[in-house]
Amino acid sequence: MTRQTGSDGRPQITNTAVDCTAEYLIQIGILQGDLNVTVRGDAPDEDAPLAAAERSLARSLLRRWRAEADAWDMTDPQPLPVRWTPSQRVESTGEYIPTGSGTDTIAGAFLRLSPRRRLVVLGTAGSGKTVLSVLLTLELLARRLTQGEHEVPIPLVLSLESWDTRRQSLTEWLVDRLHQDHPGLPPVDGVHPARRLVLDRRVLPVLDGLDELPAHRRAEVLDVLNTGLGGDGEAVLVSRTAEYADLDGKGKGLRHAAVIESLPLRPDEVADYLRRATPRARVKAWAGLLDTLRNQPSAPVSWALTSPLMVWLVRRSYEQPTADPGELTDRERLPTRAAVEAHLLDRIVPAAFPARPPDPGRLHPPRAWDAERADAWLSYLALLLSRREESELAWWRLYAAPLPRLLAVPALMTAGILLSLVIRAAMSGYARTTGLGDLSVTTDVMFGIALAALARSVTAGWFGQRLAEPRRSANPLLFIHALRSVDRHARVGPRVRLAALTGGPALVVLLLALYVFAAPDPVLVVFAIGAVLPILLMIVYAAPADTEDAATPGELLRGEQTALVTTLTLVAPLIGVGSGSLFWLDPHGPGSWWPAFGAWAGASAMFVLLSPWSRWILAKCSLAATGRVPWTLMTFLGDARTAGLLQLSGGTYRFRNRRLQEHLAGRRARERGSAAAPEPPRPTALADSRHFTVEHTADHYHLRGRSRRLQLAHWALLGPVMAVFLVRFTVAGQWEHATYWVAMLFLPFLGVLITVTGFLMPRRRIELELTPDGVTSVTGRRRRSYLWQHVEEITVRRMVFRGRDVGFYALQVRLLPGAPRPPRRSRMGDGWYLVLPLGLTPQVDDRLGNALAGLAGSRWTR
Repeated sequence: MTRQTGSDGRPQITNTAVDCTAEYLIQIGILQGDLNVTVRGDAPDEDAPLAAAERSLARSLLRRWRAEADAWDMTDPQPLPVRWTPSQRVESTGEYIPTGSGTDTIAGAFLRLSPRRRLVVLGTAGSGKTVLSVLLTLELLARRLTQGEHEVPIPLVLSLESWDTRRQSLTEWLVDRLHQDHPGLPPVDGVHPARRLVLDRRVLPVLDGLDELPAHRRAEVLDVLNTGLGGDGEAVLVSRTAEYADLDGKGKGLRHAAVIESLPLRPDEVADYLRRATPRARVKAWAGLLDTLRNQPSAPVSWALTSPLMVWLVRRSYEQPTADPGELTDRERLPTRAAVEAHLLDRIVPAAFPARPPDPGRLHPPRAWDAERADAWLSYLALLLSRREESELAWWRLYAAPLPRLLAVPALMTAGILLSLVIRAAMSGYARTTGLGDLSVTTDVMFGIALAALARSVTAGWFGQRLAEPRRSANPLLFIHALRSVDRHARVGPRVRLAALTGGPALVVLLLALYVFAAPDPVLVVFAIGAVLPILLMIVYAAPADTEDAATPGELLRGEQTALVTTLTLVAPLIGVGSGSLFWLDPHGPGSWWPAFGAWAGASAMFVLLSPWSRWILAKCSLAATGRVPWTLMTFLGDARTAGLLQLSGGTYRFRNRRLQEHLAGRRARERGSAAAPEPPRPTALADSRHFTVEHTADHYHLRGRSRRLQLAHWALLGPVMAVFLVRFTVAGQWEHATYWVAMLFLPFLGVLITVTGFLMPRRRIELELTPDGVTSVTGRRRRSYLWQHVEEITVRRMVFRGRDVGFYALQVRLLPGAPRPPRRSRMGDGWYLVLPLGLTPQVDDRLGNALAGLAGSRWTR
């Protein structure tokens, strides 16, 4: 405040407020003359909404990874003494990072990398590479949120297993994961900030699980990753050393990256860490083990505890008062490092689920799981994942287990028939009053099923979701918020969104207006209320929920349940009302509400029976009834995560360490007397000497022969259609008539007929010729040729037909920019083009592999 005297002798008082927000301005005193208020505001910060989204994302990730670190004892009582060194097996192509230790050091070293920050963290199984990446993530988030270093990128830890490089670029994948895992981030310019965060390089992808991918996918993923990062993109890649070194030797490593390897922990440092973590009452019990670690670094237990995984296992396995860690020093029982590690891996599940006495004084006592049964359940899930060559455990994919798939059709038919009996009993009185009898009930139910199938398909296309994946439903009471989410999370173009969200309601109003003022035809009302309006509402209420935190498996399951309930209480009744209006508005109609009930029942049956929730119920009940999983599976998985055995990966679970998964899967396989391999060895393609001849010299390879056709691509289209027809067949009561059984069997018969006809047709001509100039193939009457000078890479990949993975493998090439493009029918997506189909196996004959290595050179990748 300043006080001056004006020319008229009166005082002039000036109050100045800088950098503040004022809601009220109060002037106290005697006012003589004018009161002038001047507000000088700086221009609005255009990046403020983006900064708010960044803070929200960083806080959510920090909470999550702190919880994970606590579950793994990473920072209790202090961070693990992880160390690293420049890799000796893989040469860095970026800036050199010296040997070091500690989370602050690795974070600082990463941030000092220039001109681009790219880091590859290598190590053997259980060596601490994942621990190092998680601690790096925590430090970067802490620097940004607590130390004000706003230029630090936000680390986003992702599993490469969830990236389908055939359909998504790096940018689209990151945007999609942010949409799915963090749908409620504050909007920027009215839309979800995911794309802006990715394009502005505000997120740092921390990518784990490269070594867990099938061998033929690793090089493909790194190629697409290098392309997506461009010249200045940042990333952290985590992998086992052997797998990455093999890729790097073929020229497929991460470009411009510093490469480090996690070092084994020192036994004396492990002893100090365990001593600080040991309660005072247990110091004597731990004394023998700690003494061995300090004084006998070559002992088997000392070697075993150089792995962070084993350190965590020993803490969890011997934290109970009755456990004796000194038994690990017994060289007669545990003579080798492998024996110590196997012993710890065997103990971890019982240690994670100790027996607890009941506590009647507590309202909600801790859940007690039988350790032996918990071990069996986790071992089954581990074996299931290993056989699929996967590491992510998703509740909606549990349906793909052998037993649920075997029971799918019988269960669907049983449920549909029971529903049809209930509907028939409820509408029996109505059927007797109509001239058509039960046929009228069947017609009403079938009409509701057809409209529900239409709405379900359109909704799935709007959000780009597969029909078997769960939805995160918006709150049905907050229509405006749900409507906003429709635009934010849509996977269709802006023109389609604008046309649907404006033209859809307008079409409903237009149809109703035509009925009232022009042509009183009930069909107009049926189309408006029974078809268009249900589709619009289902799109609105299937929009992802606005929740700030990342999606969890429990949230996805609850979201799917909410979406299903919303659909049954809003969308299905509209279908019923629309269908019933055909009878209510017809002057000669019966005027009964039973047709509306029949249509509602049919629509509800369609929504329920083909939902991810019903598939989850089938999988859980069938597996629990046979003792493979507990009845309260989601609760069990949550407790296993709290115990540190599992970790969250978006909306899925993963085992704490791939080695733990492999150990449990291998033990389960041995107990069942089966191999732990994911699948039996596949035969090599084009290796049948009876139908193929090969001429192979140093500069020429020529394969000739004939091959059977195996038509399977049509099943991808027939499968969903058959499911809809099966619901109609059972729920509508058609199963009672033998003629409808014949009609129902037509589609599977057609699919089998196409497959068998293709197989029985004369063998088609197959040729493959490799020369120093290029590759030429002949399939039937189609000929394809590619010059090596135009080819960037040649490899074996899955075939993609019109954006759909058809389940076959093929030899494919990726062309250099500016190279001539082959016909459209040869396109496989993402810049790949077909050379020669190989069938169901990605393995090629050794002679073909050697010829490709010799004539294609570095372009050939296995």
